[in-house]
Amino acid sequence: MVREAILICGDKRQKAIRLDVLGSNTPAQKLYANMGFQYRDTIKLFYEDTGMTDYLLYEFTM
Repeated sequence: MVREAILICGDKRQKAIRLDVLGSNTPAQKLYANMGFQYRDTIKLFYEDTGMTDYLLYEFTM
């Protein structure tokens, strides 16, 4: 699914894809890093199901 998103965004000439990952979701962090996403920052976000939690921000530059 991530590869398809990268292809679609490339076809549409998007400059970047950005996403956030739960700080505790190490497998997803490794997956995104292996696919070329770069870690940018960590912020705290509140979602009803997680409460106030650290989220790591990643970016894939086209």
